[in-house]
Amino acid sequence: MKAQEKPKYVQEARELLDSINIDNLIKNPNTLQEIKKINRLIAIFTNFSFNDGQELRRLFLVFQKWARSSTRTGTIQNRAVDMMQFIDQKIEEMDVYVIDEPIESSRDRIIKNLKNEKLWFRSSLEGKDLHILIGEREDKHGEHVHLISDSDTGEIRVHAEDKSPKDLIERVAVITTKSGATIGVAQYGVKTTMEYIDKASDNSNAPILYATGIRRSGGPSGQFEYITIKNIGKEIALDIHWGIRGFAYEWRPSEEPFELELNKDKEVVFPMPQDVLSEVIPELNVIMEYKDANGKTYFTRRELIQIKVPSGAFYELKAGTFYPPSILVDDGLRLISGPADNSDRVEAIFKINTKEGVKKVMIGISRTFLSVWGFDAPDAIKQALLELGHRKIRRMVKENSLNDYVFVTSDFPLDYHGGFGGYKKVRDSI
Repeated sequence: MKAQEKPKYVQEARELLDSINIDNLIKNPNTLQEIKKINRLIAIFTNFSFNDGQELRRLFLVFQKWARSSTRTGTIQNRAVDMMQFIDQKIEEMDVYVIDEPIESSRDRIIKNLKNEKLWFRSSLEGKDLHILIGEREDKHGEHVHLISDSDTGEIRVHAEDKSPKDLIERVAVITTKSGATIGVAQYGVKTTMEYIDKASDNSNAPILYATGIRRSGGPSGQFEYITIKNIGKEIALDIHWGIRGFAYEWRPSEEPFELELNKDKEVVFPMPQDVLSEVIPELNVIMEYKDANGKTYFTRRELIQIKVPSGAFYELKAGTFYPPSILVDDGLRLISGPADNSDRVEAIFKINTKEGVKKVMIGISRTFLSVWGFDAPDAIKQALLELGHRKIRRMVKENSLNDYVFVTSDFPLDYHGGFGGYKKVRDSI
C-alpha cells in the first residue's frame, strides 16, 4: 500500500465496518451482501499487511463455521464480536501507521505525514523543492492547499490548481538558516511572536502508546472494560501511568506503573463505576502518561464513546479518535487557591514561572456564563476554571500580556453561551 493511497483505504474500511449488519450475518452467514463487505476488508488489510488480511480471513471462516453448524448463540455472537473487534483495531492501527516511501532515484522524493483532530498535513521533498499539502480531515472531496517552497529563493507559492489557502492558513513564516537554526514567527492580530524552534524536541522516534482492543465483560461482580495499551513507537516506554478522564471526572488504577518494549502490549482493566455506566460523561478519554529512555515525559489519549447496550440497561465503551503524543513541559503553572465566590463570579488564583520570576494571576468566570453552560456542581466549576485558566494564562505569557482575567458573556458571541457546546467553543478559541 502506497502512503498516498492509505487515507482512501482507511476511509473505505471505516465505511465498510459501519455498514456491516452483524445481526443479519449472524442469522444468515451466507448473506452475500455482507460477505462482499468482509471480502473487501480482507483485500484492504492484505494490501496493507498480508498477515492482517489472512487473520481476518481466518476469523471470518471460524465465525461462518460456528454460525452454520451450531445453535449456541452465545458462542456465535462471541465469534462475531472477535471478528468485528479485530477489524476496528486494524483500521485504527492502519490509520496511525506512517508508511515510509522509498526514495525514487529520478527525483529524491521523501514523504512525511502528520495530522491532528481537524487537519492532515503532508510534506514531499521533490528534487530540492519542498511541497506541503494541508487539508481538512472531514472534507470528503479531498480538497487541499498545496504550497511549494522554492529551494533557491526561499519563496513560498501556492499551486494554482488547488484550494486557496485563506480558509486554512493564517500565515507561513518559518525561517531555516544555513547554520541549521530554525525560527518560527506567529501572528495573532497585530501582535507578533518570534522564537527559535528546538529541533531536539522532535519526537518522531519517541515511544507511542496506543489504546486499542476495547472489550467488555460483565457478571455478578460488576461490569469491566478491558483495554490493550500497545507501544507502536520506536523506543521503549517507561513509567507508564494510565487512567480514564472526562470533564470533571477522573479514575486512576491502584497498581504500580509499568513499561513496554516496542511492539509489546499490556491489557489493563477499568471497573466501570455507576456514573459511567448510567450517565454520559463529556469528553471521556483513556489517557496515558509515560517517559522515554532519556527521561522526557509524554502524554497521549484516545477518546472513549459511551454506547448503550442493546437492552438499554447501561453504557459500554467504544474507541474513538486517537491523539498522537505530546511532550509535557512543566512551566510551573499551578492552581494555588479557589475556586471561591466573589460577588457575581467564581474565581481562582494560579501561579506560573515567567522570565521575571513566579507570578500570580486571578482567573474568574461570571455566574451568567456558568449558568448558561449548565455548570452548577462544584466539580464542573473547578474543571472549567482549570481548563480556561491554564489555556488563558499560557496564551497571555506567550503574548507577553499577563494580567488577571474574567470570562464574561459580553466578550463572546451568543453561540458561545449555550450548554456544554458553548463552553467548548470558548475553551477551544483560546
